[in-house]
Amino acid sequence: MKTDWRSSVIAQLEKEAEQFLQTSTVSISFDTYRKFMRNGDRQSYEALYFLQRKRLTTFGLLQFLYPERQAYTEALENEIWQVCNEFTWCLPAHLDRQFEEQDYKTYQQTNQLQYTVDLFAAETAFTLAEMIHFFGEHLDDFLVEKVKIEIDRRVFIPFLDGSFHWEKATHNWASVCGGSIGAAALYLMNGDRKQSLIIDRVIQTMNYYLAGFEEDGACTEGYGYWQYGFGYFVYFADLLKRYRNIDLFEYPKVKAVALFQQKVFLADNTVVNFSDAAPTAAPMIGFTHYLHKKFSEVHVPTESLATTSIVDHCGRWAPAIRELCWYDPKLKGRNWPTGSCLMEDSSIFLSRIEQHAFAVKAGHNHEPHNHNDIGQFILYSRGNVFLRDLGSGQYHKDYFSDKRYQFICNSAEGHSVPVVNGFYQQEGARFYGEIIHAEQNNNYDEIELDLSRAYPGQLQFTRSFQYYKTEHPKLVIIDNFLFNESPSSLVESFIAEDLPFDLQDNKLYLEGDKETLEISYEKDIVLPTVKRKSFRNHQGEIECYLHILCEVVSLNKQVSLRFECNLLGGK
Repeated sequence: MKTDWRSSVIAQLEKEAEQFLQTSTVSISFDTYRKFMRNGDRQSYEALYFLQRKRLTTFGLLQFLYPERQAYTEALENEIWQVCNEFTWCLPAHLDRQFEEQDYKTYQQTNQLQYTVDLFAAETAFTLAEMIHFFGEHLDDFLVEKVKIEIDRRVFIPFLDGSFHWEKATHNWASVCGGSIGAAALYLMNGDRKQSLIIDRVIQTMNYYLAGFEEDGACTEGYGYWQYGFGYFVYFADLLKRYRNIDLFEYPKVKAVALFQQKVFLADNTVVNFSDAAPTAAPMIGFTHYLHKKFSEVHVPTESLATTSIVDHCGRWAPAIRELCWYDPKLKGRNWPTGSCLMEDSSIFLSRIEQHAFAVKAGHNHEPHNHNDIGQFILYSRGNVFLRDLGSGQYHKDYFSDKRYQFICNSAEGHSVPVVNGFYQQEGARFYGEIIHAEQNNNYDEIELDLSRAYPGQLQFTRSFQYYKTEHPKLVIIDNFLFNESPSSLVESFIAEDLPFDLQDNKLYLEGDKETLEISYEKDIVLPTVKRKSFRNHQGEIECYLHILCEVVSLNKQVSLRFECNLLGGK
């Protein structure tokens, strides 16, 4: 007998809790704390920090489900106690060291400890505030008061006494930090003047967050950051409407942002993963049900696509509890709809037909979580991303520094964009591309990009795609270059899935699980090579891919290159 989603979630929570009950609470050493400052290592500290949050959230969810079970209550109290006694709620990678690591002289002048308020400090405040709101009568009275004190001194006081860079950010930091602080204030401050000051500032921050979206509502940070950033916007907006009768859902753009999810899946759980995004993801089903009730146009996907592991890799409480509370078993989902979608303002296009899809972007090279990827595209068919995006690499101190584009997944070298006169695309808003033509039909889609400003120097460059939506789809790529003088070199570059391949005459074959992709080219014009390469993905694992390099051997002022990608069917 098939088990329903909610029952599967609860069974998994109980299993994880049983394992946690057999192990001791998390302790983080000073050496582990110092690793990021010493060598840029984020993973050692964050693995333990997030394990602590997973334990906290898991026991909190089971307290919600089984308030009469004393073992869960006691375990939750112990985890809350551990969190209250942490040196900082902020990650070392986000620390302002003049605060947490203030010297004794500074401490004597202020007589108080100083704290950085980052994403995770703010989230922790939200988590603990909501937990004592829900479970306060079941928890030790002293512990409840301890939580209030810790939230006040670690988050409310620093926020009220200062200002933070994220308050005017136009990306996920604004909504997560601001929304978490605002939610905690709504729970704990009981309508006093300080609460009003916090809420007013948070609403301003939410306006900055929404300003980061174009009118089409696309999240150029990637789908994961849509779930994260827009999620915390919605969590705060929901509480604000209930506590203050202020409706942020009426704001311009919110509906468009809510519709983004259904415009970014290639098929099933495979995502258009431009920027720092994972190649696969699971829709948050309870969150989607909530959005569908706010905006009926929000597509409800099939339940089978939703994860039953509602406690994410960071152990976040706010999305997990809402997956349980907002899930509506009466809402029956469907497959992602067939069709094409042009997000014109954000320069992203997706065409989806059953188990086949094609996506492309233009944009600029100063986007949030930017990759140098103007003109990048993805080709998917029946379980294989034949021409792929590497997505996010492993986060490290250098990943968000001036060394960012030394990481292959962020650089132009790691994307399906050409190398012109030996130059890869560079970072910066001055490098951009535009969608200059888009035609959407039942049988084929056509889209053309002007990429002339994506490279330095005097160059006219257009890239066009024709995607034929037949039983075995075909993608035709045509790159037209016009130089002032003949280029010294020109190399077409394609990033492909790590698959068995066969290079024959004027064709390259990639053997997928259920399909074979045939890429044909003009052998008198280009000389192809295929190299197997690797990078470290977001989970820190070594992941391989194929790098197809097509050197242009016939160079003139005007160069036209054509590549046909035919899906041949197969197994």
